Amino acid sequence: MENSKLGKYQAIIISSLLLLLGLTSVVLVILESLLKWEWQSVWVFIIAIAGAIALFVGINMLYTTLSKKVRKLSVKEMTMIALQSSITVILYYFVKFNLPFFPPWLDIQISEVPALITGFAYGPYAGFLVILIRFIIKLPATITAGVGELADLILSGCLVIVSSLIYRKNRTLKGALLGTIFGIAISTVLSVFVNWLILIPAYINIAHFPLSALVGMMNYIPSLTVTEDNFMLVYILVGVIPFNLFRYFIVALVTFLLYKKTHILLKRLTK
Repeated sequence: MENSKLGKYQAIIISSLLLLLGLTSVVLVILESLLKWEWQSVWVFIIAIAGAIALFVGINMLYTTLSKKVRKLSVKEMTMIALQSSITVILYYFVKFNLPFFPPWLDIQISEVPALITGFAYGPYAGFLVILIRFIIKLPATITAGVGELADLILSGCLVIVSSLIYRKNRTLKGALLGTIFGIAISTVLSVFVNWLILIPAYINIAHFPLSALVGMMNYIPSLTVTEDNFMLVYILVGVIPFNLFRYFIVALVTFLLYKKTHILLKRLTK
């Protein structure tokens, strides 16, 4: 009993240190951006990525440690997770399109649908496994040194974990709706910081995509006057926030339309 308690306390301490490390790195990157510290860009990216990983691992470790019961997945359930992961990769690569009222490099895609269905059926960790497998499969084809893929992992993982955690506490239509609304809201807020601190700087400094080109592509709306000075603000207000709200709404809608039939099928296959 003593050893068990000691292990639990050690895990809490380690996860708290990871959370502190992640939050510190976020604060450092924000201060560097606001105060114009003359850091080499590579260090900014390393700190941002390390901080994101530390936050994510810390949150998951703390949740696992404090959970009274974490259900283990059966072999059949793991098989279904693998199948859902295959579907999510196919959706990511082949079901995507642009809309004229969003920046042209933002694709509407619904690859989180299988992960959400899995999260609702088997729990948040099962849903996140689908997102993690998608991340691993996408990583070798990266053109942003893994930064874009990491951003997808963070945002999609947030959507799936938050939505399925709330649904697990209240397994009703109301619980699913509430979970999805919170998941969409938190993921959208998080997308602002991910684009501001990680994605756009990575495209400019790692993928060597000039800011002037991004500014030019943002002038798809005639009434907008976008310059290099106001690009980030306009992009976040006109692009990031409405785009993510719209895309996650589509993902949630498709999930609700498919979940009932898919869940019945999953239950039959995993008996």
